[in-house]
Amino acid sequence: MAIKDEEPERAETLVAALIYLMTHYARTGCPRLAVCVSRHMQCLAMHPEAPKVVRDICAGLHGTWGDAAGGCTQPRALAH
Repeated sequence: MAIKDEEPERAETLVAALIYLMTHYARTGCPRLAVCVSRHMQCLAMHPEAPKVVRDICAGLHGTWGDAAGGCTQPRALAH
């Protein structure tokens, strides 16, 4: 079953994915994971259903994660 592009991600799903990505970044230090963390934080910072405190924290921290990416701008493509 494919996810429709028109359906926005639920805030809870983004938070769960963010925790997963941050955990794996802590284990590996992979700059591509830092890119993904930064992008998820940007999404949550603008998500209308995310609690204000989550939006504010993500807005303030996504740049820090961008810095952790160390110039990497693209996450690794998924194998199909």
